[in-house]
Amino acid sequence: MSLEVKHVTYIYQKGSPTENHALQDICLKIDEGEFLGIVGHTGSGKSTLIQHLNGLLKPSEGEVLVNGVDINQKESRAKLKELRMQVGLVFQYPEYQLFEETVENDIAFGPRSLGLSEQEIKERVQHTMELLNLDYEKFRNKSPFELSGGEKRKVAIAGVLAMQPQYLVLDEPTAGLDPKGRQEFLELIAMLHRQGMTIVMVSHSMDDIARYAQKMIVMEHGQIKLSGTPQEVFSHPVELEQIGVGVPTLTKLLLHLKERGFHVRTDLFNVNEVKKEILTALSERKGGNPC
Repeated sequence: MSLEVKHVTYIYQKGSPTENHALQDICLKIDEGEFLGIVGHTGSGKSTLIQHLNGLLKPSEGEVLVNGVDINQKESRAKLKELRMQVGLVFQYPEYQLFEETVENDIAFGPRSLGLSEQEIKERVQHTMELLNLDYEKFRNKSPFELSGGEKRKVAIAGVLAMQPQYLVLDEPTAGLDPKGRQEFLELIAMLHRQGMTIVMVSHSMDDIARYAQKMIVMEHGQIKLSGTPQEVFSHPVELEQIGVGVPTLTKLLLHLKERGFHVRTDLFNVNEVKKEILTALSERKGGNPC
């Protein structure tokens, strides 16, 4: 089971004077259960790429496969709809897409469009709200517009999760949140991944990608410039700086220490591991014991 992009090119306004190759021969495979991070400066093609993953955009060339089936092939509309629903897409600032009078109705909108029974819809809404730590009785009849920013975002994502997608694709999911809300939201995404959901996350934060993603790609001018694990990709700091994305904060610190002659690893992204590495390096320089 996988989500696969095969030689995808996408051209905006093809044949016009303003023709723009937003994606160029993209090849990417996301296996079931993975957490993939996508980074790149503004205009690099990140959002265009993820909009291909559930058929919102159709490639000018190439194909997008969901579990081995091309979602843009000439099949029955019902079959294609079913395939595309396996990929839940959460846009940046998803709370702006809330529109129903109550939280329950907003989350239920998608499942109701599938023609499910009211009992099954209610069960999906309750389950999803519990999953996101939204008390059903407390929030069900509230207007979404009365909620805090973090709560609104949870409701918006609950509406996607209630469709029970196999893959969850998020475009800058923490944009605009305060530090506490941001951390809570990242932990929520990590929890969904631990429970088996495949995650694709676009982010401008190298720290978040280093901490949560198992694999990552770096995009520039509609192409994949670097790919691999965060350890592999962030081992190219000069190239990343040239692309305009940089490296995580902890990596910068370790690189700085290494330049000053300290014997430290630079592929660590956990604060406690970095702390231990620095103490060990300081101890070696002094000839003492880090404890």
